[in-house]
Amino acid sequence: MKRKSIAQEYLMLVMDKNGILPPMRKEESKAGLVLASFMELLLGGIITVEKKKIIIEKDLQPEFMHLASLYAYLEEKTRTKSKMISDYSMGIRLNKLIDEIGESLFADGLITKGEGGLFGPKITYIANQEQKEKLIDIIKSAIEKEDKLTEHDLILIFLLQKTKNLSQYLSKYEKEKWRSKLKAVKKDPQNKELARLIHYVDDSIAAMMIVFMAVYI
Repeated sequence: MKRKSIAQEYLMLVMDKNGILPPMRKEESKAGLVLASFMELLLGGIITVEKKKIIIEKDLQPEFMHLASLYAYLEEKTRTKSKMISDYSMGIRLNKLIDEIGESLFADGLITKGEGGLFGPKITYIANQEQKEKLIDIIKSAIEKEDKLTEHDLILIFLLQKTKNLSQYLSKYEKEKWRSKLKAVKKDPQNKELARLIHYVDDSIAAMMIVFMAVYI
């Protein structure tokens, strides 16, 4: 399959067979989606972070239009990452982000849409099983190969792990392989940039989980 963005692939992999976020990992999965979207803009050079403030560097490019609502929010006025985390921990902004990413995947024929339940989302996004399996195979291949992980694959797989959405797709051997590969990234002097990204994502997801879980306590 043609690769999609980090946020799009993340959503495809975390949505369950009913097209909703997994109930047992709902808050973790929400936090992961917001961070996947944020990292996508950061790696794409659309935004930078200076002294904890998020700075818009350039106009939103067509390939990032599925993140239009997040971009508009950040463009509205200067925000800190902690403020973004708080504002996206629940409600309209988060639902809008899910819908934009879901609609972009629907337009590409990678998911189907369904009607939500009384207490859930109005629209559900069900991944095309064949396309989802292809994406899972791509992830497995990235873990298996001795080649250096790309930033895209590293962040995607690490986010799936941190939000407890990775284990369901990997065998025992593949889990061990991933742990070994992640450890190598952190220790290898030639992987300083990838190691920096891992630490940044790790710190960010920890901060997000504190806020997301607090909202529902």
